[in-house]
Amino acid sequence: MNPTYYCALDHFGSLSLTGQDATAFLQGQVTCDVALVSTSQGQAGAYCTPKGNVIANFDLVLHQQSLLLHMPTSMVETVQKAMAKYIVFSKAALTNASEQWSRFAVWGPEAAQCIQQLTDSPNGQHSVSTFDDGFVWAADSNANAFIVYCLPNAAKRVTETLAKAAKAGTTQDFEAAQINLGVAYVTPEISDSYVPQMLNLQAIGAINFKKGCYTGQEIVARMQYLGKLKRHLFIGEVCSTTALEIGQQIDASKRKNVGKVVSYATLGNNNYAFTAVINRSEALEDQLHLHEQEQANITIVPLPYDIDPQVFERIKL
Repeated sequence: MNPTYYCALDHFGSLSLTGQDATAFLQGQVTCDVALVSTSQGQAGAYCTPKGNVIANFDLVLHQQSLLLHMPTSMVETVQKAMAKYIVFSKAALTNASEQWSRFAVWGPEAAQCIQQLTDSPNGQHSVSTFDDGFVWAADSNANAFIVYCLPNAAKRVTETLAKAAKAGTTQDFEAAQINLGVAYVTPEISDSYVPQMLNLQAIGAINFKKGCYTGQEIVARMQYLGKLKRHLFIGEVCSTTALEIGQQIDASKRKNVGKVVSYATLGNNNYAFTAVINRSEALEDQLHLHEQEQANITIVPLPYDIDPQVFERIKL
C-alpha cells in the first residue's frame, strides 16, 4: 500500500470576504453557488472576466462568518484588485488573509485516519470539519486528500500531530497527487487564458449552471449548451532533460502549438507529470511532444472523471 503523506502548502493563500452582503456579492461574481456554502460544506469555483476567461479558480469555505477563497498565493492580490472594483457598492470587505493561516495537505490511502488525529474527517468532497485552532476540508470525493487550515501559532502542534500518522512529503509530491485527480489551479502565467470548460471545471463541480448571473456567465453557459469545445485539460507524462514551465508549448507531429502546460510535478530522473490544455483532436489522434524537443514524447493519461460529450458536439434531441 502506498504511504500517506503530509506537507506544508506555503505557496497557497486566502482571500477573506466578510460583511452582511458578502454572500450576495460573491454570488454575483463567481461560477459556484455561494448559497450552498455552510460551515460544514464548501464549494469549488472560479472567478472570470466579463469575456468568460478564468482569472483564478479556488476552493471556498465559510469559517467564523468569513468566506475564504483558497488559491495560489500568487493569485490572491490579482483577485482582490479585480473584485475591489465592484465591492464598493456592497456592505462587504475583502482582505488578504494569506498570513492569517498556516496550511497543510494530507493525502494517501489513510489520509482520513490521519485527519482524525485532529478532528472528525470531513464526509464528502469539499465538506468541512473544525477543530480548536482551525478547520479541515476534503479536497477529493474519496477521502484521500485533505487541506488543513490552522492558526500560525498552532502550526507546530498540527505538524507534530500529522507526523504521527503520515510521512513528510513535498509540495511536488502533492502537486503530483493533484494532477492525478485532474485538478489544476490557475497561476499568473495562464490567468485570463481559458474559459472554465477548457480547465474541466464543470467536470469537478466548480460551475453551477442553475444559479443566477455572475461575471462571464453568458459566455460560460453558451460554451456548455451551444458551443463546441475544441480543447480542454488533459493529464500527461513526459521525460525531458529541460525543466518544464507553466505555459510551455506543446506540439504535435503534424501541427505546432496545439497546447500549453498548466501545472506540473517533478517525479525524478527527468520525468514529469503535468496537466495541459490541448486541442482535443491532436491529443486523441496524434503524437505529442514538447516544443523544440521532438524526442520528449508525451503520454496522455486517462482523466479520473467523465466529461459530458455534448460539450464537444451538441447532440440534437
